[in-house]
Amino acid sequence: MIAARRNFLWPLLILALGVVWLFVTTDAVPDAFADLLQRAWPALLVLIGLEALLGRRQLAIGARRLPASALIVLVVVVALGVIVALAYQKQADSVRAENVQTFEQPLGEDIRALEVTAQLERTAITVGPGEAGVQTIAARYAGSRGHTVTMEWAAQAQTGTLAVVETNGGSIPRLEDYGRATFELSLPDKTPIALLRVESEAGDAELDLRALQIQRLESALSGGSLVVTLPSGEALNGRLEVRGGNLELRVPAGIPMTVSLAEGSGEPSYIYDDLRYDLLRDGTLKLENATEFQIGLTVWLESGATLRVVDIE
Repeated sequence: MIAARRNFLWPLLILALGVVWLFVTTDAVPDAFADLLQRAWPALLVLIGLEALLGRRQLAIGARRLPASALIVLVVVVALGVIVALAYQKQADSVRAENVQTFEQPLGEDIRALEVTAQLERTAITVGPGEAGVQTIAARYAGSRGHTVTMEWAAQAQTGTLAVVETNGGSIPRLEDYGRATFELSLPDKTPIALLRVESEAGDAELDLRALQIQRLESALSGGSLVVTLPSGEALNGRLEVRGGNLELRVPAGIPMTVSLAEGSGEPSYIYDDLRYDLLRDGTLKLENATEFQIGLTVWLESGATLRVVDIE
């Protein structure tokens, strides 16, 4: 009985290896899973070594006695899971650039307005003006091979629309393809932008809108901080949602602005010039003594996040 208990591990291990090998050779498992199996094979050596040292022993759990092999398998599986999680965590902030895609669209005289939306994943976003006076919209994406990006342009009723969508090729990315991407967007300074919407599941965003004619701004960042330099010459309204990060608003001198908290927002920590702005009881921050506002924003932040307002010349 003792020998049978001691050796039960090997038949199960052989069966498991055979099944896994069969799935891998027939391409029945995701590439990421096959990649992890190739990297994790040294765990078999650990399993064999522990079995050789402890396999004959039995463990008393209450009134029952279990072979040490069961604990060995559990320990190796848990340790392997922890190592894989740490490997992905370490790789998470590496910047990928194996997959580069670009877009450039000159704007004809028939285009009187723009709408731009970008729906991205683990991507840092940078938005700013293009070359002064040049009526061209351009974008550049750099990421991993496992992700694809579509940049679709359409023009209708004198409005040009650019829709950028990033998708992941699989539910679990390969370790070597895991990391952050970057997305850079250049917008013309002479064409009104009716809507600019940016989304990212993880990654910071920096939007320099000072020289642009932005009318509506929307953002949804699920894991990162947002810095926005607001326009100096146009009326702007918008909603900024920042989860897992902070928000910094850079306001050109003399621009009356009000910032209110969205429904369900947490209570952020405010940093601002209290000689220029008033903080109301409901969390609204507004330019002192102003009754009409050129910029009106609604923000959603987590409790404890920082909302910083910086006046710039």
